[in-house]
Amino acid sequence: MDTADLFDALASTTWRAIGRAFDRRIQIGEDAITTYNLMTIDAASQGRAVIVEDTRVVEHMKGCDWEFWIGSDLSGWRRYAIQAKRISVSDGRYQSLGHKVRGVPQIDILDRYAAHNRAKPLYCFYNYGESRPIRWNCNLPNSYEILGCSITPSHVVRTALNTRGGRCFEYIHSQSETLPWSCLIRCPLSNIPPPPGSRAIAHFYERLPDNIARLREERDPEALIEFDRPSSNENVGPPRWVGVIDRGPRDCAPSATM
Repeated sequence: MDTADLFDALASTTWRAIGRAFDRRIQIGEDAITTYNLMTIDAASQGRAVIVEDTRVVEHMKGCDWEFWIGSDLSGWRRYAIQAKRISVSDGRYQSLGHKVRGVPQIDILDRYAAHNRAKPLYCFYNYGESRPIRWNCNLPNSYEILGCSITPSHVVRTALNTRGGRCFEYIHSQSETLPWSCLIRCPLSNIPPPPGSRAIAHFYERLPDNIARLREERDPEALIEFDRPSSNENVGPPRWVGVIDRGPRDCAPSATM
């Protein structure tokens, strides 16, 4: 199974697990889903991904839930700062979308962290919605269960927060930039480096920073000690999880750029 297919399989598992948990009145939280998915990527990716947990992270100081570095040494790397949110099955809403940390909107912390660290701020939504209409934005064939893990840029969420009725599955997934999370791996457009002489994409790196390269090669959590931190009095720290995913060259149907 290649990495993109693994992401799709985990998204489908997430979709079904949230549905089963709702039917059986079992609570399944964002942290549990995140931990399972990231640990499975690390274990099942056949060496294409390294996921490391930093247990020293203080929960209220996180800039995001996790980071992905996705790319290859040949084509370059993109850095994503990702915040997870789980759907409330009963009403199709993301009830914690407007969450605040010590009075500061979580989305502001995410955006500032991403801007300081040259990462693209994304939200990853954990979904289930058997009876809800679904807009499909990816150019690959429709498979609604792989929206069990969908991603969208933070500016889509910011607009949703300021839109009446916007904090729900239907609104978020009606936006063209909301895609299955496997599009981070599969989309060939995002595997192309910026053209010479053009303004570089903010979250694009020609090579991995030394500490992230060491993390990939040695799986050494001590490399995270050197993680970038915003120079602000908010003292926002790094995420608990950091993943490096080497996808290399691949051919597939084009999709939207992330």
